[in-house]
Amino acid sequence: MTVRTGSAPQQTPPQTTTATAGRQDNSNGSSMGFRADIQGLRAIAVLMVIIHHLRPGALSGGFIGVDMFFVISGYLITAHLFREMRATGTIKLATFWARRIRRLLPLAFTVLLAGAGAVYFLIPATEHGTMFKHIAAAGLYVENWALVADATDYSAAGQMATVVQHYWSLSVEEQFYLAWPLLLVGAGFLAGKLVPRFGKRTSIGRHTFAGIGTRRLFLVVIGAIMLLSFAYGLWVTAASPQAAYFDTAGRAWQFAAGGVVALLCVNRGIGGAPGFLLGWSGIGLLIAGAVLIPTETRFPGTMGLVPVLGTAAVLAAAGTYRPGLRFFSHSTWLSIWPMHKVGDLSYGAYLWHWPLIIVAPFVLHAEPKWYHEAGILALTLALAWASQLLIEDPLRFGAWLKPVRNAFIFALAGMLVLASVSWAGTAASAQSANLPRMDAGSTCYGAGSLEHPQDCQPVASHFAPWPSAVAVSQQVRAALYPGCETDTLQVGESSCKLGNSTNPTLRVAVVGDSHASAWLPALVKIATQRDWEITTHIRSGCSPSVAKLKGSDQLSAAAERLCTESVRALGPKLAADPELDAVIVAAQGNKRSWVSSPGYEFSDPATEGFTSLWQQWSDAGKRVAVIDEVPRLGNKNIPTCVASNPEDPLACAVSRKQGLSIRHNLGKALQSDSAPAGIVRADLTDSICSEETCFAVIGSLITYYDQSHLSHDFSASLAPMLAQQLGRDPAFAAGD
Repeated sequence: MTVRTGSAPQQTPPQTTTATAGRQDNSNGSSMGFRADIQGLRAIAVLMVIIHHLRPGALSGGFIGVDMFFVISGYLITAHLFREMRATGTIKLATFWARRIRRLLPLAFTVLLAGAGAVYFLIPATEHGTMFKHIAAAGLYVENWALVADATDYSAAGQMATVVQHYWSLSVEEQFYLAWPLLLVGAGFLAGKLVPRFGKRTSIGRHTFAGIGTRRLFLVVIGAIMLLSFAYGLWVTAASPQAAYFDTAGRAWQFAAGGVVALLCVNRGIGGAPGFLLGWSGIGLLIAGAVLIPTETRFPGTMGLVPVLGTAAVLAAAGTYRPGLRFFSHSTWLSIWPMHKVGDLSYGAYLWHWPLIIVAPFVLHAEPKWYHEAGILALTLALAWASQLLIEDPLRFGAWLKPVRNAFIFALAGMLVLASVSWAGTAASAQSANLPRMDAGSTCYGAGSLEHPQDCQPVASHFAPWPSAVAVSQQVRAALYPGCETDTLQVGESSCKLGNSTNPTLRVAVVGDSHASAWLPALVKIATQRDWEITTHIRSGCSPSVAKLKGSDQLSAAAERLCTESVRALGPKLAADPELDAVIVAAQGNKRSWVSSPGYEFSDPATEGFTSLWQQWSDAGKRVAVIDEVPRLGNKNIPTCVASNPEDPLACAVSRKQGLSIRHNLGKALQSDSAPAGIVRADLTDSICSEETCFAVIGSLITYYDQSHLSHDFSASLAPMLAQQLGRDPAFAAGD
């Protein structure tokens, strides 16, 4: 399913929300007092998110619940801290943070430990390294920054969502709780210094403030933060949309917006007919956003104003009307028992729902049906109720964590326990890696298995995959040839030489994206046998085309610019190299949209962006070979699929027709009229697929280390077949 949680780099990028302020003091520090309607607002937000995660298509914009909770938190915390500052002249920071610990950490730690157990016992070991890393990050409340790192790491693209990915928003809120009181204390200090400029002086204890002047100063400071953060959020959302979603600085304006509302409503909210219209308009705006905003919308950009303004409107409306009109008040409906109760359970429901969603397919061995999803919702609410009864309330209101010192000790101990559990889980999962099975010298090993169908059983053999699924899954982050590939956002080029550089029989440039890197084990094996020198010109995520990308769901604007610039510079550079003999091109098969750009006017940019480069090198006397795009076994992570089906690797295979349906770039360019004569086309499909099936395991080797990149060992096993196809051009047979 497609959800906004923020993956990355899944990923899809995927979203979640927090209900961390649930069941806390709803007083806004004003005469408005307790706001039962805020519980109903929390209920709307958390139900939006859960429904969106269960059924993204049913509520595409349900992820805006996270924005709603950020505004609510900013409103309540700012009001509480300002009230304390105004009453006592200071803020007891340790006491404030201890309250947050008692309220939030007991259940958060419990769910993390439960998630760790679920990962170890229910989820394939191929995912354990990533899962446990994020469990540790969530326990330290830096999960949002861990996801930022994944979002900007091309090698992390496509990894499955973790059981704690939703903790990114808790991390943002905890960072807000840490910084916000410090900010207000600083503003209060300035108010004391600047009191002559802010009206009548008022003495409070040992401090001197200016009453209304302090509020005005707070408004100026928080308003400035709101505007600066909003501007930064717009910029980072355009520059790096996947990372921007989790960026605390890009989210601060949403907390600040709630704080501004709290300060403006310090005496009372908007009542009467204006409040009536404002409250219902806010709810209408929130519902419209949840229904109409597409899941793929970049956040927090301008569209983030929808949930922020909607939530701010409801918070600003006091809900005080004439008795006869109370039935029609938004506040009345938000305060009814079912809404109030779900609001009470919102924090627990938020914490429990996402791990249940992630674990469900592994428990069911299938994608959940609608009745499974209904069960997940019911179980979520049941766990939230039980958690409140057994964990939240006893530790929050009990005597054990009441002393500030005990609260801080509990927080530190919990973080250390989670870090230790994560380390132990990762170590235990790695113990089974690299257990040898089949003899690598066997004719049935790897791709050779399909070459000898009479003697070998490509899949149905008694040999377990070696390297193991765990070891293969780790190849995504362990470059076999470090320094030979340029990162997507790297300025300049990382290049290396492989093979024989002393007296080579052929000097070859390897050009392409990370899929070209996946072919290096095979190419290096050929180079070693034939005394070639290989020089790499590889950039992650960057298709070797001089056409301009119309848009990409994988690359940020900065990455697309660097890609375009590097490829355009590479064309004449290789053509003018007098020592270069040949160029080998390889790239992914993902469908992309291409357009012409100044200096490169094409009738068909999708094909001519590639072929014009090939023509340029061919005209300069270089031999050119293109390795066709490899088949794709759907969108599944292959090592994880194999680990999930140890007795039936065919469960991860697809039909040959489906496997070849992904060819959109190089394949079409090779077949186009603009392809120059003499290009060598190396198509290794028959070494990955039979006449009917494309396999996930061949000759005891797992074919891909993720969704689409050849595993290191399987790539090396393709060397004889690749050498044979390249050898159709005598130049590439040099040294044979």
